Amino acid sequence: MTFLGLVPDSSVASLEPRGGNEFISAEQFVERFRLRFQEMERTLAEDEQLEIVAFLPSGKAIAVETVGYENPAPVIRHCQEQDTGKSNTLLAHQSSVQVLVSVEPVLSGQSRRILRFTHEK
Repeated sequence: MTFLGLVPDSSVASLEPRGGNEFISAEQFVERFRLRFQEMERTLAEDEQLEIVAFLPSGKAIAVETVGYENPAPVIRHCQEQDTGKSNTLLAHQSSVQVLVSVEPVLSGQSRRILRFTHEK
């Protein structure tokens, strides 16, 4: 098992460059993340969903709703603060993107949360 034990032997390319000469554009980074995310979703039971949380330098947790990019480097994430519900847009270079992926139950009467992927040109 790899990637937090959620995806067995992923066939998706690494999210990080291998070696000093490899460059990964924001578009490639987001596409690789999307493919990893899809692999993780396939392992879930019907009553489970993935929660994606990013942490600000202040330690505040934000629930990621949308992941996107603006080449060549910034990754754009539309988020919501977990404690206040306030909507945010976080611009971050792909080298600083850190997220926590966890499995949580889908609450009774609610539909599964969907992580959206977008791009800016």
